[in-house]
Amino acid sequence: MVLKKVNSNELLNNLRILNQIGAAILSEHTTEQITETVYQHVNQLMDAYSFAIGLYNPVTGFFEYVGARENNKLMPPFSIYAHNSDRFSGWVFANKTEILINDFENEYHKYLPKSITALQGLEPASLMYVPIFLHSEIIGVLSVRTPVKNAYDAQSLEILKTLAVFIGKAVENSRSLRSTNIHPLPKSYFLDPLSARELEVLGLLYKGCSNKEIAESLFISASTVKTHTLNIYQKLEAANRTQAIVKAKEYGLIS
Repeated sequence: MVLKKVNSNELLNNLRILNQIGAAILSEHTTEQITETVYQHVNQLMDAYSFAIGLYNPVTGFFEYVGARENNKLMPPFSIYAHNSDRFSGWVFANKTEILINDFENEYHKYLPKSITALQGLEPASLMYVPIFLHSEIIGVLSVRTPVKNAYDAQSLEILKTLAVFIGKAVENSRSLRSTNIHPLPKSYFLDPLSARELEVLGLLYKGCSNKEIAESLFISASTVKTHTLNIYQKLEAANRTQAIVKAKEYGLIS
C-alpha cells in the first residue's frame, strides 16, 4: 500500500474538517442524523460516492442501515446479517478490523470466499469498511465505496477510522440522552472541538488513570499526554482534571 504525500496545509485542513465533523455529530440523536451530518463533510476528505453506517442489533444479529447515501441520494433502509461470512460487514464483525480494497475484482478474495453483488446501489471498484467500537465491543460498521479504482490509501483509512471513533462516541451520547439529561454543547466548542485523541485521553482521565498510565495505554510520551490534557482543559474551559470531567459528563462527552 502506497502512502500518498500530503503537504502540511492539506493535513491541517483534513484535521480541521475531522474535528468539525466530530463536534457536529456529538449532539445528534439518531443514526440517520449522524449519517447525514458526516456525509455532508466526508467528501471533502475522500471519495465517498457511497457512504453508510450500520449499527449492530444484538437482539436480531443484524447490522441495521438507516440514512445511507449514494451519489448524494438517500438510500432505503436495509439490514445485513452480522455473522454472514460472505459479506464484508460480516468479515469486519468477525475479525474486528478494517478492510481496504482498490480493485474489487482482483482483491475481494482476500476477505471473502466468493465475489458478491452490492445489496444497494452501484457495484464498487474501491471500498473501505471499518468497525465502530464502544468499550472494546463492535457496535457498528462504517463504509465508503466508489466505482473508481485506486481511490483510497492508508491515509484515507486512518481518516475513516478516526471518523469511526467520533461516531462511536456520538452513538453512546444518543443512547445516554434517552435516560439522562445531557447539557447541549456550547457554540464556542464547535470552533475548537476535542480531537479523537483528546477524547481518548479524556476517557482515560475519567477512569482515574495517571499521565504515565495514559501514555502507556496510548503508546505516546508523558509530555504528549500533558499537552493533550492542557488542550482538554482549555477547550472545556476547566481549571483542572476534576472540572474537566464534570463538564465532559454534563456535555455527554463521557458517560
